Amino acid sequence: MSEHPGEAQLRANFARVKEIISDQEMLERVPLEVLEFSPAHLEDLVKFAYFGGFIDMGDVRRLLLLERRQLQQRLMAWYEEVREKGCWLC
Repeated sequence: MSEHPGEAQLRANFARVKEIISDQEMLERVPLEVLEFSPAHLEDLVKFAYFGGFIDMGDVRRLLLLERRQLQQRLMAWYEEVREKGCWLC
């Protein structure tokens, strides 16, 4: 099974954000199913790291391979989601 373009980078970014969260000793707060790679789980980990204050907006952009405009839209959606549902840190 072949990876799509960028999947290798997404996998590397997934490992990196898991390491960032682990360095903060917060990996145990992450639901177990999110610790397996998928693009959706990468976004979940990045969102957790962002709202936990472990990474900044530039890191979000780099880890998710987003353009600046996409970043703004994604962050707005995240803030709405957190307002409605809360987050793992809450």
